[in-house]
Amino acid sequence: MAARPVVTPRLRAGTTDGPMSDDAPAQPGTGAERVADRRWDRVRQIAADIARLEAAERADGLDDDQRMELARLRIAAERASQRAVLADELADRIASAERSRQGRT
Repeated sequence: MAARPVVTPRLRAGTTDGPMSDDAPAQPGTGAERVADRRWDRVRQIAADIARLEAAERADGLDDDQRMELARLRIAAERASQRAVLADELADRIASAERSRQGRT
């Protein structure tokens, strides 16, 4: 069976975990919360790409390029999830500081 092409999103210059557009539609929450949400969106996007390649691997096997892409995506997922956790923690700290500040005013 013919090898399936691997399609991944283009990375923004200077990043390793994928596109992060500041042009994203406005969402409720603080800027830090929106950043964390976008980071988690990226994790889900990578997970979907991994799932697609793993399904292809089970069905037909992968060629060398696809195996390398799967390995790259697994590393990217780990890094992206670490960044998402950090972004969540930062958003929580900012929200806590904001609540404290509002309580003092």
